[in-house]
Amino acid sequence: MNNYTNFDDLMLQIKAVRKVMITTGTTKGLNHAETIEYSQKLDLLINQFQFQSK
Repeated sequence: MNNYTNFDDLMLQIKAVRKVMITTGTTKGLNHAETIEYSQKLDLLINQFQFQSK
């Protein structure tokens, strides 16, 4: 997993992955492997954000 130097970088990455996940889910379906992959990546980023904010 990437280490982000600050919350702004991490938040930008979260927003970017969320946008791609939504687009992929809309075009390919929510159960498509690519959508699930982005969802899992987003989960990891959000977990990292929560961990760093403690």
